[in-house]
Amino acid sequence: MNNTIANENTLLISARKEGGANRKKRTVMLVVKYVIAVILCIFFLFPYLYMLNKSLMTATQVAEGATFWTSSFKISNFSIVGKYLRNIGNTLIIVVINGFFVPFTALFCAFPLARIKFFGKKPVFAIIMSTVMIPSSVLMVPTYILFRRFGLTDNIASQFIGAFWGGGALNIFLAIQFMRSIPKEIDNAAKIDGANWFHIFFRIMFPLCFNIFLYICINIVIGLWMDFQGPLIYLESPKNFTMGLAFYYDFQDTAFAETTHLLMAMCVFVTILPMILFFTFQKQMIGGIQIGSLK
Repeated sequence: MNNTIANENTLLISARKEGGANRKKRTVMLVVKYVIAVILCIFFLFPYLYMLNKSLMTATQVAEGATFWTSSFKISNFSIVGKYLRNIGNTLIIVVINGFFVPFTALFCAFPLARIKFFGKKPVFAIIMSTVMIPSSVLMVPTYILFRRFGLTDNIASQFIGAFWGGGALNIFLAIQFMRSIPKEIDNAAKIDGANWFHIFFRIMFPLCFNIFLYICINIVIGLWMDFQGPLIYLESPKNFTMGLAFYYDFQDTAFAETTHLLMAMCVFVTILPMILFFTFQKQMIGGIQIGSLK
């Protein structure tokens, strides 16, 4: 009896020691992870903090090579934003139109491929997906010639006309995969109630696909907010320039030391919209898309 009790006490003491050792190990690993995370945060945030600090300096401080932390902050540097109000307006027009119609047309094109049985469905899907393998650089010259013949060069319509034609193969594929995860019994129930395919799409599927709509919309907005290549190819008049293009032309020939503070102020302004979108919708962006809108 005494031997049994002694053995149990020995096992209990060993278990406690092992548990304490495991807790210490977990604590050490947690501390190491947090230290690494803090170092990485400082590493990645340093360029932005440097840019923010330079945007608050005077031209003299920048020219003299002021230290990282400055004692005086010049908020008036951000008044340069007023110089680009027209260009910001052009950019907002492009962003808003693309931000809505790209995901909308992608969902509209994906709906029959995901929910309706029709002849030639698989070949149509294969043709759409095959366009992904075509390099965008190959299409630049043909697209420019086509736009020029239609009078779309030097017109901001050239930056959003493509939003009405499907939204891109990858966005269509993403929408198809999302719609396939929604039970088809919903469609059958709607048909019994007398709904046609348009009613099913606009009143049932479109609201259920809000997550994928929002995901595509955010990515399009962030991608076009400071797009440079498209406006550079198609826009010629300063009145039609987007924010990124006007910014480029204004600062490419100026003395860097004399305008660094203004350059940095404009760069800080440009980051505001993407940061707002990221912190507002980070669950949809980081967590990805939940394939399956119904639990």
